[in-house]
Amino acid sequence: MTEVRARNQRLVLKFLLAQSCCAALVAVVELVYAGLAAAHAALAGGVIVAVGTAIFGWRLFAPGVAPARVLARGLYAGAALKWVWLGVAVWFGIARAGLSPLPLLLGMLAAQIGFWIGMAWFR
Repeated sequence: MTEVRARNQRLVLKFLLAQSCCAALVAVVELVYAGLAAAHAALAGGVIVAVGTAIFGWRLFAPGVAPARVLARGLYAGAALKWVWLGVAVWFGIARAGLSPLPLLLGMLAAQIGFWIGMAWFR
């Protein structure tokens, strides 16, 4: 494994960890104040966003060191796959799994805040 690929994988894992910690924090708050079902929904929302970030990072960094055209294609493909994943996962969570929408969205928001924290913190 090349040094660039290893560094990119570590970066994606750091973002996933930040997102998971923020979502877990919201899930604990939901557990205390709203119950187990709300905590499950919040945790599911965080997992949805974290998996979307993993898909995006996997696709973005797949080419490694490559020409700009190849990197741009990876960026667009990663963003498209992430949005497809988010749409299908949110639909499934609310319509099929019966998760509460508000805690699910709170978990998603918490994971997104974890991403923003990662953007400010990780280099």
